[in-house]
Amino acid sequence: MTTPQQAPPMTQTILDTIRELRPHLPMITVSSTLTELGLDSLDRLLVATAVEASTGACITDAALTAAMTIADLAHAATSTTAAPPPPPTMLGIIDPDAVVGAGTRLWHQAQVAAGAVVGADCTLGKNAYVGSGSRIGDRVKIGNGANLFGVIVDDDAMISPMVGCFEDPAPRATVDGRRKNAGEFTARPVRVGRHASVGGGALLAPGVSIGADAMVAVGAVVHRDVPAHALVAGNPARQCGWVCTCGWTLNADLACPGCGRTYRPDQDTIVPAAGSGDR
Repeated sequence: MTTPQQAPPMTQTILDTIRELRPHLPMITVSSTLTELGLDSLDRLLVATAVEASTGACITDAALTAAMTIADLAHAATSTTAAPPPPPTMLGIIDPDAVVGAGTRLWHQAQVAAGAVVGADCTLGKNAYVGSGSRIGDRVKIGNGANLFGVIVDDDAMISPMVGCFEDPAPRATVDGRRKNAGEFTARPVRVGRHASVGGGALLAPGVSIGADAMVAVGAVVHRDVPAHALVAGNPARQCGWVCTCGWTLNADLACPGCGRTYRPDQDTIVPAAGSGDR
């Protein structure tokens, strides 16, 4: 009497994974075709992902598509090994003379231009651009596709996807028939205060200052300064309320329905009421 041979480790891992996926099938062997087992493209992707996670192998899309049997899949998994994922900062572009702090993550096609400084523990989403002269604080989130030209952003602020911040108060492509360069205008940088939030698609005109803890609504066009804690919306942006440190809009009594903080007026802004506390 012969003893059945134990399948190679990679093959056994694939068999075990498919048995978990298709427990009702009576017989699964190395020669079983993936079609016979009823594995559609999504099932095959689930099997490949599970195998990669448990073994460190790398099954390419082409190999997964071409595989007809379990043996084919095992061969594809053992013929390549997974390359270590690049550090997050390597997914974007850091130009020479740009400075990026520790723990900051740049995702695909994000770029920090020469002369820009980005602090520690920030996140730059896909296609985000931080232009020359920009100064970004610590723990700032910059969303996908945001374009920041010469901006100053304080710690803990949030710049949502597709935001535009501009610095040239008199933009032209050319001067006297020749290409205009960076030295031919006086920059008026946008400033975004600590813990402020700028909503998706908002546009901030040159020289605008967004106060600490303020909130700019989605799609707003901001052409004048925004006080701390103010909520502005529209085109042109106008103040339509006040927001708490936690992000909720305050009620008519300047109380937060989210965290319970209360505020009181103070000149052109608001401050925490006595005993309310702040962050």
